[in-house]
Amino acid sequence: MKVFAPESAIHALKEIIAENQDKPNSVRVYFAGFGCSGPSFALALDKEVEGKDVSCDLEGIHFIMDQDEFLTYGNVIIQEVPNQGFVVLVENMPSGGGGCSGCSGGCGC
Repeated sequence: MKVFAPESAIHALKEIIAENQDKPNSVRVYFAGFGCSGPSFALALDKEVEGKDVSCDLEGIHFIMDQDEFLTYGNVIIQEVPNQGFVVLVENMPSGGGGCSGCSGGCGC
């Protein structure tokens, strides 16, 4: 597993970890479900599950991901959006979205 992130995202993640010392200090990349644009991914502070997760260290941050999700989606790209959070992309991101049953393919669902 490899994680790619600009220095601004690394700095923001280090601040989040420092502000949440009562929580685990690994950053989990996880599949957060499907939307109109396809799969989405998110980040959370979590503990590594031995034998179930793959991991990578980047500039002092320990990133983890479910092994099956990694095998399906590949390496991770994290981008920071100032004042909004992070965008998490994966190397094998399926293209396009399927739309929603209630919105005729639009994203107003």
